[in-house]
Amino acid sequence: MSETPRRLTFGANADAYERARPDWPSETAWWLTPGTPQLVVELGAGTGKLTRALAAAGRHVLAVEPDLRMLGILHGLGLAGVEAVQGSAEAVPLADGAADAVVAGSSLHWFDVEQALAEAHRVLRPGGTFAFGWNHRDAAEPAMARVAAALEAARRGPASWPTRPWADLVIAGGLFGSVERGRFPHVLDLPREALGDHLRSYATLAGLAEAELAELAGRVAAIVEEEPSLRRGDRLALPFVVDGYRTVRR
Repeated sequence: MSETPRRLTFGANADAYERARPDWPSETAWWLTPGTPQLVVELGAGTGKLTRALAAAGRHVLAVEPDLRMLGILHGLGLAGVEAVQGSAEAVPLADGAADAVVAGSSLHWFDVEQALAEAHRVLRPGGTFAFGWNHRDAAEPAMARVAAALEAARRGPASWPTRPWADLVIAGGLFGSVERGRFPHVLDLPREALGDHLRSYATLAGLAEAELAELAGRVAAIVEEEPSLRRGDRLALPFVVDGYRTVRR
């Protein structure tokens, strides 16, 4: 039996992903899809974390997601102006030049980047926006740097997105123009009891045995307890940041 591709492992923890992954700040939706796009294609939409922000900004979204378990949660949101379909970044179910913007939220590193860029170029109109970003723990905060170190020591498999030269990869094929960067700090408001779900929702940690995951959650909780700024009453207040990239189709 062939091994499940890692980008399709999230569905096994779709409920945890939905409960404990951060939403995207509203300003990121405007920044990733500037102007007045008539149709935005979202690649790797998952349970709709970024989709919510796009819909709230009044965007008409075609949300593309390969995993039916994730897609089921997205369908259940009933977001106005959103059509959620099964598909992949390498084979978008849309006609040539039909989209004004194509976005990928915390998902581009799971794609065949060369194929995904070619497909984004195909479905975009000339001058349309291609944008992507990662919504991740803000390790510039000392306590979060300690959390990140604990998770790094425990993870299974590579975390490739932080080290890849994304701007260079996007412009290498000549399909897109220069890449603009944006940074959007925000806070993940998380119930204390959802910390385990938060860790479980990451593919590099999902493979841990339950005992290992519980031990890791305990270590992270101890770091949080030592830093009052990471707590708001009985909830956690974890600094996150969106690192965004956007460019224009040639």
